Amino acid sequence: MVLLPAVVPQLVEKRSELVPARLARKVAPLFGVPSEHNPFQPLTWVCDFSAITVSEIARGAPLPTRAAAARLRGQKREGEWFVHDRAVLPGDGGTLPNEIVAATVNRFGPDTKAAVVLTATNVLLGPVAEAIRTALGMLRTADGGELPPMQWIAAWSAAAIEVYRSQPALVSAALTARVIQRASLAAPQFPLAPRLAEQARARCEIGAVAAERSPDPVMRPRDLDFLDGIAAARLNATGTLPGVGDEEPTGLRGGVGDRVVDQLIGLLVEMGAPDGVAHIWVTERVPGQEQVHAMVPSSGLVRELVETWAYGRGPLPGRDETGNALAEAMAVPFRLPRPSELVGMPLFTRRAFALATMGIIRQMGLLAPSAWLAGPEFADLVRGLSELLDEVFDPDDPVVVDSRLRLAVQQASVERHTGHVRPESAVAVMAAADACLDAAEANRIDPGLLADLLVVACIELNALRSTGLRGMDIGGALRRYWGTFADAVEVDLFAPEADHSGLSFQLHNYAAFLGAGKDDIEDLRAAVHLFTTSVIPGRSRLYNRDRDIRPLARSRYLAADAASGLASLLTDRGEHSEAEQWVRQAHTWVHQVMAEPPYQPHRLLPALEDSLFALRAAPVLLQAVEYGIAANPEADIGLANELVRLLERWLKETSDGSVGPFGYQSAAADLRARLSALGFPS
Repeated sequence: MVLLPAVVPQLVEKRSELVPARLARKVAPLFGVPSEHNPFQPLTWVCDFSAITVSEIARGAPLPTRAAAARLRGQKREGEWFVHDRAVLPGDGGTLPNEIVAATVNRFGPDTKAAVVLTATNVLLGPVAEAIRTALGMLRTADGGELPPMQWIAAWSAAAIEVYRSQPALVSAALTARVIQRASLAAPQFPLAPRLAEQARARCEIGAVAAERSPDPVMRPRDLDFLDGIAAARLNATGTLPGVGDEEPTGLRGGVGDRVVDQLIGLLVEMGAPDGVAHIWVTERVPGQEQVHAMVPSSGLVRELVETWAYGRGPLPGRDETGNALAEAMAVPFRLPRPSELVGMPLFTRRAFALATMGIIRQMGLLAPSAWLAGPEFADLVRGLSELLDEVFDPDDPVVVDSRLRLAVQQASVERHTGHVRPESAVAVMAAADACLDAAEANRIDPGLLADLLVVACIELNALRSTGLRGMDIGGALRRYWGTFADAVEVDLFAPEADHSGLSFQLHNYAAFLGAGKDDIEDLRAAVHLFTTSVIPGRSRLYNRDRDIRPLARSRYLAADAASGLASLLTDRGEHSEAEQWVRQAHTWVHQVMAEPPYQPHRLLPALEDSLFALRAAPVLLQAVEYGIAANPEADIGLANELVRLLERWLKETSDGSVGPFGYQSAAADLRARLSALGFPS
């Protein structure tokens, strides 16, 4: 069960809605949306917009290839229709049930196929678009006013991304159709010389006013309603992006709201690419019924939109400044409605409200100051949403399962960053993750959502495990969740020669978990396998696209940490040749990271992220010296000393308890002892 599904229309009363409703019934199964109104059920298809024809849309089913059609010509079958290689043909050689005649379809334009798909999608997603519109109207500031733009963007885009995730094939086709329609309907607006302005213009000339080219949201659509219809007008009325000015330059089509929508569309389109940050796959849970499932890192996409609104495109000024404007803007509480205001709303509206509210809360967790997150205002928001979930939803509703897990992770994350982790918080995350497993088993959440929730839980649990929590078998839970994750996304993570680089973000975290324990040689082998075959290749391609070295660097130094641990165990077993290979590989990975300016010792700061890098890189450098394979041992010892000094400084500055160093003192002492053993003065 997806959270915001398309709704295939039943009987309609308005004559003007008859044809759009018929088109919606035809388009739905062609793009993976099952329906009881599909005459060919349980069949559904996942069609390629560029390959499907208008005739196939009018039929509501794929045509056979020309060769197959020639072989089957003249053959008659019992029944109204039959299936051949997933194409559908009429049994009597006539037409399929309820086929739409060409004259009706050809009224749509300018591009018939694009117009038909866009109109049909707006019908199918009409109920969820209206639900989002209503839900956003219920989110208000503490004094009852409209949400500030950054919070509104977080709320709207979180819900909009879930619409995409709930039916990726349909929305992807509609996004393509939208591009085509907008290009076809965008007439050039060249000004006419004064002497031409009074002259007659031919119908097709620039400057002519042709009634047949005027916008028509049904026959000549240009908007995708849950995106353009909700966000563009709201944000266009808000103002301009920083640096643009108070007025739009002449010649630009649309305003800032249109550009925010276009940015989200660009992010959604990128997710479907092989190197995208999402994992989207075609599967078949019911024989003949192909569907698309999607695991989408929505909070990262929402953050890009929020940051673009706050800072404009390009490098973000003030990102590293204390109390920057974005952090302060997000740290503003908003008012939740009373349960009585929400409980009578349609289910989709209540779900959209929960998703939108979680969208803001998750961005607060990412962007607001830590001190504010640990304070009473944020705690009241989290508590208020939790109480609403209890009072306005059935406890088995999938949005409750989703929100409970994310709220538990948010609470644990706040405690972890303030250095005061309670065991109860880890227990709550595991309980929420187990509830996700139960919901998936009962088919109450779809595999894509399950996979995403398990990744969210595993990342936080792995971080909690490093804080020193004992006696709760977090490691066992992590192993179980990652195994279920692999089953959910239907991949064999350790198949020989398999390329899972498209899952590099998720597998980075799985490999980090496997590499964290230094006493299990099979886990360490699995970790370096994932890093080598999937994570580092995938993140290398992302670096080539985005030029952000941080994700790739993080994977390299964690891979080096795992390889170093593997080398130590191999040495203990007397397998010195293989051990040296992994020492060399670990050494190479660390030097690749330290060749990048942000990771050069003189640029590192005594902060958590840089200190954790030092904690992992210094042992690798020392190990290479100890094994006698460092090309320049004096230089490596010097680099290791600088990293250890950084770590020691961080531990000293955080010894007041404001940030829990969680046992890192012993690791720093061990590194200092190894330096002394190599003759480096303390």
